Amino acid sequence: MAQPLLAPARPAGTRRPSAARPDAPRVEVATDAPRRGVVEFLLDADALDATSVALAAARADVVRIVHSAALPTVAAVGALVSVLEDEVRAVGRDRHEVRLVLEVEAVVAADEADATRRRTAVAYAEAFAGLTWAPSSTWLVAPLDRIAADAAALAARTGVDTVALALVGASRRHAAVLGA
Repeated sequence: MAQPLLAPARPAGTRRPSAARPDAPRVEVATDAPRRGVVEFLLDADALDATSVALAAARADVVRIVHSAALPTVAAVGALVSVLEDEVRAVGRDRHEVRLVLEVEAVVAADEADATRRRTAVAYAEAFAGLTWAPSSTWLVAPLDRIAADAAALAARTGVDTVALALVGASRRHAAVLGA
């Protein structure tokens, strides 16, 4: 039986991305292309167990975190980040040696009214899907001029170094602008 991952209690306001990672962009566009010479671990619903977290902390250069039923909220991601940081220290590594990236589904809307309409449509579809969690609550849906700022704010709230925008559908056409 899988054991839940519990984060130690930390004082409020201590969730900050690593200051030792000035090379890590706050926001990037997610890609499937492997990076040469970089060891990456993906922590999603299928790989979220104590062994995977310990291996990621010990070996990874980059740990990619993906929302799922096992990580359905920003608070859950923040707790996982705390556990990862503790595991990194436990194996004798410095936190700046591991880049933590949160992959988030993102939709670029035409304006705020369009963003509201899109959020409502996805929530309506979820209501009838019988899901155990609400994926739309973890999506970023915002106009082009605000989505990068929303992603940076999400990085600050969760403690990850970078938020990688997994652009959905027609939003992919904005990849060049968001990746710059």
